[in-house]
Order: sequence, then C-alpha cells, then structure tokens
Amino acid sequence: MKKIDQGQYEIFTTKADAIDKFMQMQGMCREEISGENRVVFYCSNKGQITLTNPPTRRGYRWNSTNLSAEITQQDGKTYVTYYTAFSEFNHVLKLSSLIIDIVMAVLAIILGIISADKIVSLVPFGLFAAFFVVQLVISVKQKGNSPKDSEILIKELENRINAVNQWDR
Repeated sequence: MKKIDQGQYEIFTTKADAIDKFMQMQGMCREEISGENRVVFYCSNKGQITLTNPPTRRGYRWNSTNLSAEITQQDGKTYVTYYTAFSEFNHVLKLSSLIIDIVMAVLAIILGIISADKIVSLVPFGLFAAFFVVQLVISVKQKGNSPKDSEILIKELENRINAVNQWDR
C-alpha cells in the first residue's frame, strides 16, 4: 500500500461518544470515486473507520484507493487520525484478471480455428476483447485518479467529523 495522504482531526467529544455517533452514520456515501464507484463508511466498535467500496453481488469492485482512520484519545482530547492509500495488490489483481482474459481470448481464437462454424466461435472472442478493453481502461484511469479519489474520501470523512462536532446543535 502506497500512502497518498495522512492527517488528523480533533473531535470535541469523548472517544466512546464519537464511536457511537460514527456508528450511527454508517452506510453509503453520496460521493462517488473513479467514475461511478460507490463508497461506504464503516466504523467499528473499537473506533476503526474505513471508507471503501461496498460489496456487490459479484464481489468487490476492487477500487484501489481507500481511507483508513482510527479514533484515539491523547491528553484528554479525542482525535481521528487517517491515511489514504493506493493498494498495489488490488491493482495487480485487476491486471491479473486481464491476463486471464487474454488467455481465454486466445483459447477462443484457437477454438474458432478448429471449429467448423467460424461465426459462432468469434462471438466469445469479441466478448473477451470488449471486456479486456474496458477493464484496461478502468485500471489505468483508477491509478491516475488516485490523488483525486483520496481528496474525495478525505472530504467525506471531514463532513462526518463536522457532523459529530455539531451533533447537539
């Protein structure tokens, strides 16, 4: 994981109260990152905060930029310490799936050559090629959008911190 940004915000309440309020705000965010990738806000009962992609029916969308934070207390004050990171592991997973797609496309071509019905065997190749191009474009754009995505995640965390700080107003 390559850290993109890090920082700290002060919360004007106790750690336990902040955790309780953050847990009440869990769920989908309005903001989207890297072209319509939804973001979800999680807070554990130990004060671990995560802004990441929600699971879908097909698993995760493997967005590579995420925010992790922790609620801490020092000198009688409560803080949220965060960092955003770009996961090279997720990026490699995407590229690995592209390599598998290329292998499957080559197999489709070989089956097309062997098969008597050339038109039917070209359909899987076309589908694999389209999937490959789409995944390659998404993968390249995500790495380039990582700093912008990081800013969006930090702004979302900041909005929720402001909500906790103004909870009783």
